[in-house]
Amino acid sequence: MEIRSVIGAFSDDVVIERKQTVYFNTFDSTEYEELFQKLSENNYILNGNFSDSQWSLSEGISDYPIVISFDLDLYPSLNKALRAYTVVRIISGRNPLTVYNELATLKEIIFESNGFQDTRKFETFLIRCCNNFVYKGYRVAKDTERFLSFYEVKNKQLIIDICKKVGSYSGTNRDLPPFEDIMIFDDAMNDYFQSYPTEQTIEYLPILMWWLITNILPLRPSEFLMLGKDCVQYREHQNFKYGIKVPRIKQRSDTPEFITKYDFVEIDERTYNLINQSIKKIELLGIDSPYLFPIQLLTHFRIQKRDKKNNRVNRRDFDFLKKEFYENVVEKLYGHYGLERVKSGDTRHFAIINMCLQGFNMLSIARMAGHEEIDSQYGYYAHAEHFAQSYVYRLAQKKLEHSKSQSISGSIIGWKRYVYDKGKAISVTDRENIVGRIQYGTCIENQDVFPNNCIEFCEYCPNFIFNPVINEREQALQWLADSSKVLEVKIRESIELMKEISTSLANSLRNANNDVLKTTSRQLLSYMDLKATIDSKLMEELAHGQKKQR
Repeated sequence: MEIRSVIGAFSDDVVIERKQTVYFNTFDSTEYEELFQKLSENNYILNGNFSDSQWSLSEGISDYPIVISFDLDLYPSLNKALRAYTVVRIISGRNPLTVYNELATLKEIIFESNGFQDTRKFETFLIRCCNNFVYKGYRVAKDTERFLSFYEVKNKQLIIDICKKVGSYSGTNRDLPPFEDIMIFDDAMNDYFQSYPTEQTIEYLPILMWWLITNILPLRPSEFLMLGKDCVQYREHQNFKYGIKVPRIKQRSDTPEFITKYDFVEIDERTYNLINQSIKKIELLGIDSPYLFPIQLLTHFRIQKRDKKNNRVNRRDFDFLKKEFYENVVEKLYGHYGLERVKSGDTRHFAIINMCLQGFNMLSIARMAGHEEIDSQYGYYAHAEHFAQSYVYRLAQKKLEHSKSQSISGSIIGWKRYVYDKGKAISVTDRENIVGRIQYGTCIENQDVFPNNCIEFCEYCPNFIFNPVINEREQALQWLADSSKVLEVKIRESIELMKEISTSLANSLRNANNDVLKTTSRQLLSYMDLKATIDSKLMEELAHGQKKQR
């Protein structure tokens, strides 16, 4: 197994590393115990001895210790090897949660394969993991290969050959919840915090902040929960007035330490005010903490108070709070059962997809998302078309309901634009001085300005009321459906073009490409609005036709 150590540095960001291959017999038992003691002295391991069956690992990001167990009593030699392997993994810079997951996987493999002795059982287990979830199979294969490169077993080469059969896994195409489930959650979230008093909603304030902030800024959950109470600033004479100081976590490759750097990112006045108002609400509870989300905010609302070791809300606390919000608010209060739940890290992906669709180039997105490699973003375009088409469907429904779609424009798809409201009913007969009857409907534009305000195609115009005569209805519906299909193709082509331009821009850094990217983004948004207008007319006509059949 390969580990790295730093032998020199030009700066905090540029270091010289030396790679070293380490095997189980590279060190003897005494040396492993000494390495354990050094990790313990530096508080990477919190208590105990090398031979203990449980170790507690310090986890600064999650703000709570990770407990790992060495309980393979049936396989004492492998148990000792796992202790040694764990020490080396911590020294080589693996974070405690990764070490915990690797150890859990290896123990499962050892039990399933009778201590690596039964290769047939190992292969069956690996196939089962791959069938259940591709990533699990990939991780089992990789963790096995890595451990066997450190520790020799009798069937080593045969097991490695079995592992090699597992294909590579691309983590960029993350499965996200259905867009409709996301928007139902969004609607419930907006209505709850707007309709109910602060005394009732403040318990779930971290959920609201997470939803609003990380849908705009692509923060990791751990970074979001590390935000300080002083994270927002107003700077009157700077390039941008409102900003937020966000932590960026980077792990060093040679030690278990994390380096936390801070970026100052522009935000709008609404977000700035929201965070400041939230801080004041927390202070009114008598809570004083340097963190934006102090742990006292959670314990304050618990019937049974108990001391927590962490000073701020950590990932485990937050996930539990989100689970309660789904159960108590989304399900019990609003009656939305059976939704696929949004995971804490999903909003970061929503934010990146949103930025892709808004025409941000890959360099800007990488900088905002804290990605070290530009290609990390390209996988998000795989979700972009689905989200765009789903958004159009949702917007068409909103237009059909004659609402302004405030919740959409301010959250998941953060395009700040107005969706017109034509009122609950439009009476054409009561109107005077309008253009009147045209093909397949009525134009309600004022005659005095017609045709100066006209757009190219009537079907896309908000002043066009679709009401064909009976003998034209089928032909008129086909006319609308064809227009909708044309726009669907244009949306798909725009997203593909934006992906190609982004790739080209990342390679060449040409400003001209950046301008084309922004222009294409504006065209995309226009196509989406137009398609929503067309689709809302189709929905309305379909609903009207079904009503008549009854």
